[in-house]
Amino acid sequence: MDSAVGKRSIFTADFLFPVSSGAVRDGAVLVKDGRIASVGKFSEVREANPDAEVREFSGCAILPGAVNTHAHLSFRREDGPEYGSFSEWLLGLIERLEENDKRLAENATDGAREAVEAGTTFMAESSPYGGCLPYLARSGMAGTCFAEFFPHESGDGTPEGAVEFIMGKVSELGEGLPPRVDARVSVHSPYTVDPESARLAARRTREAGERLAIHLSESPEEYDFVTEGTGGLADIFSSNSWGATGKTPVKYGDGIGLLAPETIAAHLATGVGEEEIEILARSGVAAAHCPRSNENLGCDVSPVPAMMRAGIRVGMGTDGLWSSQSLNLFEETMVAVKLHNFDGETGLRLATLEGARALGVEDETGSIEAGKYADFAVVEVPPSGSDTEREVLEAAAENGAVATVVGGDIVHERL
Repeated sequence: MDSAVGKRSIFTADFLFPVSSGAVRDGAVLVKDGRIASVGKFSEVREANPDAEVREFSGCAILPGAVNTHAHLSFRREDGPEYGSFSEWLLGLIERLEENDKRLAENATDGAREAVEAGTTFMAESSPYGGCLPYLARSGMAGTCFAEFFPHESGDGTPEGAVEFIMGKVSELGEGLPPRVDARVSVHSPYTVDPESARLAARRTREAGERLAIHLSESPEEYDFVTEGTGGLADIFSSNSWGATGKTPVKYGDGIGLLAPETIAAHLATGVGEEEIEILARSGVAAAHCPRSNENLGCDVSPVPAMMRAGIRVGMGTDGLWSSQSLNLFEETMVAVKLHNFDGETGLRLATLEGARALGVEDETGSIEAGKYADFAVVEVPPSGSDTEREVLEAAAENGAVATVVGGDIVHERL
């Protein structure tokens, strides 16, 4: 890893895609003290900074690093349960957890490396009680580890005790972390966290000015549990007696105070109609789109174009290697591009700046602009067609990154 402190470096390539502005041929990024100092044509940036070190990437494009809005690092693809219905898959996951936990360090380290090599610079990771935080912190990526809690096994077994426990755990996890890495709370799902625990956790995190993550409206089985109290999730963890609300998961989440601008909701794939989209837009909640996981686990297609038209912040997420094929966020984005018939420009924004907006970090990352952290990926492709952004996305999806830079530090470089 190259230290960025006190250095001025120019990164240049055949093309530069800032995302916040138009593409630049023979573009360059000037990096100083870990942040972007200027962006433009290489000749102009070089003339203004003749003493800066130059890193030239011929035959390549520079684009913002991928922002993964929802990932799980604790799994490795070789051990996962077979795809099928969501509840069947989840039961297989639970059966494998004890054995999987023995390899947590190896799995999370390998998963983080895979993400970095694919050009990811910021990750929102979710793991039980924040178990993957140390491996996210060591990966070189910036990001947040959302600590999932399960009230039936947390604290003294009461909603108050469970929430007090996870708030204390997150505070403890936050000590001694590197810059730009933090820990926050995740209300895992409507079928694992009772309404009062979820309500309290949401209130406490908002009072603390923190973000909150949740899996919401993911599967047909979740929909059946929340609305009717039936289906394969009705007793997945102990006795889930709070179902049968007569409401869709989104309406239920809104009713107990889960939905707010600080909330990032993953999946939103089943039971999300016009009324739910209106609620999501009104509440300001953000969405993490994980199309491969949704397809693999028998969930519906998230109505992302309609959500975007309603003004909902949407970013891309890979989910984990037990529910999806890879942790390459650009690969995930290409699935969304084809699924929703997006153009390359929309796809590139979803993978980068829109993901940063969904997580509330758009002032620091997600695009290549002066003042932001120098977070970007270098991809081997000299774009030549009419949709250059799509060419770059396809190259990143297929081959990963030649180099990944986080806060001005080169955290991955293909030799």
